[in-house]
Amino acid sequence: MAPNDASANKVVKRAGLLGFLLSLVTGSGGGNTPAPDMRASPSSHNAPAVPQSTLDLYAAYSGAAYNMSASWDCGTECQHPGTEGTMVMYHWDTSVVTSTGYIAINSNKKIIIVAFRGSSSPGDWAQDFELDPTNWPDNISGSSVVSGFLSGYLITSTQVVQTVVDLSAKLPDYTIVATGHSLGGSRASLFVADLTTKYPDLASRVQLFTYGQAKCGNQVFAQYMDSLDIQIFREVNKGDIAPHLPFDNRPYVHFGTEAWVTFSDQTVFCKSGEYSHCSASLPPASYNIADHSTYKGL
Repeated sequence: MAPNDASANKVVKRAGLLGFLLSLVTGSGGGNTPAPDMRASPSSHNAPAVPQSTLDLYAAYSGAAYNMSASWDCGTECQHPGTEGTMVMYHWDTSVVTSTGYIAINSNKKIIIVAFRGSSSPGDWAQDFELDPTNWPDNISGSSVVSGFLSGYLITSTQVVQTVVDLSAKLPDYTIVATGHSLGGSRASLFVADLTTKYPDLASRVQLFTYGQAKCGNQVFAQYMDSLDIQIFREVNKGDIAPHLPFDNRPYVHFGTEAWVTFSDQTVFCKSGEYSHCSASLPPASYNIADHSTYKGL
């Protein structure tokens, strides 16, 4: 297969049926519709910020979940600068309720990586459209999350959480980084909520980096995530439509710091409550499917 064919196949796989169906429903095509960068400077909003190289690194770890097995051998993402020394400690791939991901350690950077794969199978795509709210976690009164995102998380949550807890005890100076692209970003968010409510002593060691993540919880859930006061960065690539979903009146909102890569390839950071200065400033005509699969590092 020629290199350009492989790249095209990779984009199609990560857009998946979700992207195809969204294009039918919304009429958004595959191409970009550049829009003016209606934005303010990051510093004027006092938003947390990280280097783009950090965002790209965890994007690579997110992308690796699409091709991961029991060893760190997944092609381009596993060769991304900064991933050297990564070892896979646990990998899962369920079929009844689909869920795929891995837990790895990077001894050079002293991180425990928990990565969830995005939509890549019919089971994943079906869960993308199970949008009704489910009350969860039980110990956060009034919190609810997207039922389809939750079902794929819960199928492996016990083993995933326990593996991370065990590794954290053995590696007390390691940071726990949860990450994922698309559906994987939502499940990574659920993992963070699950881990920190059950093991609050680990909260200060947790970070969350997601890419093209849709809204996954209601205002109460979002308030809990923001209250953790940890690094939470949600990258939005240009006019990617997924972070603006669902469009209807379901009570879902975002949380954490948005890192918006504009059409002029500048990264703007907007903290919770000020998203109107980031991708929400775009007119809906700028939303598209193609930008969902072209995050740098993925």
